[in-house]
Amino acid sequence: MTFRKIACLLFILLYALPSPAQRDTLTARLLREIAAQQVMADSFYFTGMFPSMRYYGSPGGKMEHDNNVFFTGLIAMTLGELQQDLSGADSILCQQIRSRARTSFPYFRHRSGRSTYNFWKTNPRTVFPNSRFLNLFVKWHSLPDDIDDTSILLMAMEADSATARAAKALMAQHANTVSYGVRNTFKKYRDIPAYSTWFGKSMPIDFDACVLANTLYFMHVYNMADGRADSASVQLLEAFIRNREYISHPAYISPHYARSPVLIYHFARLIGRFPIPELVQHKAQLAEDARLLMAASEDDMDKVILSTALLWLGEKAPELDLTGINTNGSFVFFVAGFNSLLPNPYKRMFSGYHLISYYYRCPAYNQVLLLQHQLLRKKLQ
Repeated sequence: MTFRKIACLLFILLYALPSPAQRDTLTARLLREIAAQQVMADSFYFTGMFPSMRYYGSPGGKMEHDNNVFFTGLIAMTLGELQQDLSGADSILCQQIRSRARTSFPYFRHRSGRSTYNFWKTNPRTVFPNSRFLNLFVKWHSLPDDIDDTSILLMAMEADSATARAAKALMAQHANTVSYGVRNTFKKYRDIPAYSTWFGKSMPIDFDACVLANTLYFMHVYNMADGRADSASVQLLEAFIRNREYISHPAYISPHYARSPVLIYHFARLIGRFPIPELVQHKAQLAEDARLLMAASEDDMDKVILSTALLWLGEKAPELDLTGINTNGSFVFFVAGFNSLLPNPYKRMFSGYHLISYYYRCPAYNQVLLLQHQLLRKKLQ
């Protein structure tokens, strides 16, 4: 190698690559803190998982650790989408976190080996871990696999297209009106053949707006949003949005997420990456409601996800000081409510009723939401 070539190479290394001072220190710190929370050896949690907690009756109720795969899957999936925006040591650490997380997924796969996944481990089956009373439930009925965890985990592991198509076929077999119909939604929506949350044929058909948004996201990632249930799910989401039921009845149209800021986050995420015409027409309405909720909210994490939603919707979002946000606070992203299994009028009667609800938190996922916002804002700037 000539002296001139060596000099050019040194110039690239010294000037073209970012120096430590130029690195995004917040991104690096968040990644390190996320990695520090990942379980490194099997215990109550499997290796690669992230701890999450459920609270009975209210966000400040009795707390129990809950080793579900939902948050670990979301973290791996979200980091997978952020991977391309990272470089150097940050990119390497992100890949390591994702790889470790995926090692826990087989414990939540259907016992037959098919590519559907459960919220809790499947062999042996469990429900509400750390609860002796609620674990009695498993003796006569355990929750089946669901399309939400299945969509999230398949995207997180970057499953091949054949696996994705097989999962889609199973989802279509359990959609509304295929074998029987939904009984616990607004009467005007009961004949829409949209996807149901559950795979189990013994479970009631269940519509959840955020689950539908995640499932449609999955379908578009794999370029297979081409079926009857896909168009019907878009039709149902469009009606939920047009009628602003994510504001007036959030826990009724989304019993598993239940809060308006979280619903808007899911809608905006879908629209931001896949501009489905039926949904894009409501961008201005969603943005206005996001701004109103931000102005009224006292929860910093709600402000983060609403600000992220605004950016996905192509709107300006207020600057946030992400360094001072408490990711161990009262923010709730997911809710397990027994009311979702009830037929009408009982589902609507008990919608949002705290005594039959469990509120879920995962501090590591909250940090991923901060990282997502940070990198999205940098990209747009």
